[in-house]
Amino acid sequence: MLISLCKHSFPIQPPHGSLGAPGDCTGCGTTWDVIQDELQKQADTIRMRTAHEGQCQHCGKTRMVFSYQREQQPWEQDEPPVLWLCIPDWGQAKATEETTGFADFNDVFDHGTDDQLARFVFGGAP
Repeated sequence: MLISLCKHSFPIQPPHGSLGAPGDCTGCGTTWDVIQDELQKQADTIRMRTAHEGQCQHCGKTRMVFSYQREQQPWEQDEPPVLWLCIPDWGQAKATEETTGFADFNDVFDHGTDDQLARFVFGGAP
């Protein structure tokens, strides 16, 4: 495995890149997509190696559980807690976070707008 000691800096101002499509790293020349793929592989490896038989924190059933930690939100000072979820609940939590921007009802209730709360509640989120 090749280990890079580069602290990766991606330009986001034209003509070298943009906010939606950052340019190649100014230190090593690696593309944004390659780095994101590598970070995702590392997260998947950690998730698979820490999986264990246990009780899902959402449905309460004893199954193989995997770590789930949603993205940190601007209003939080600490990292979000790690939840241990079974495969169906892990997938549902990830899909909910991607579509609504919130992982659970408490976040959207405390920090979302009325429209976001309505979409979360009536959109079938867990």
